[in-house]
Amino acid sequence: MNIFKRLSEYFAFTKNEQKVFLFLSLVMLAGVAVKAYKAYIVPPAAISFDYSVSDSVFNERSKSLINDGLVSDNGRTITKKININGATKTELMSLPGIGEAMAERIMLHRDEKGKFKTINELRKIKGIGEKKFEKLKPHIEVQ
Repeated sequence: MNIFKRLSEYFAFTKNEQKVFLFLSLVMLAGVAVKAYKAYIVPPAAISFDYSVSDSVFNERSKSLINDGLVSDNGRTITKKININGATKTELMSLPGIGEAMAERIMLHRDEKGKFKTINELRKIKGIGEKKFEKLKPHIEVQ
């Protein structure tokens, strides 16, 4: 008891300050005890599930759908060849590599210059180079 009296005189704590100090000390000790309990007594968390196997299966199935021509690279379904002379904007956007702006350019070219005679005329449109044309070739036709 003499030690507490000396400490209170040294730090000049009032009774209320002593109570607050004691409360904070107890809270800190309780926090240390909880942390020690979690670290040393509670078993480690369950082993988490490894999604890499299911992800690889999903990727393989997706690649096979794209290679079979059933799904384009932007996720839209393609079931038949699209006639670029009569296709709507959404039909053109379902083609691989064709977005909204490119579909509008194709339709504008078709309106200004007339219908496409061959699918090779599609290469005259800005933004359709050799690589994109090769992707489009199996999915388009001209009627």
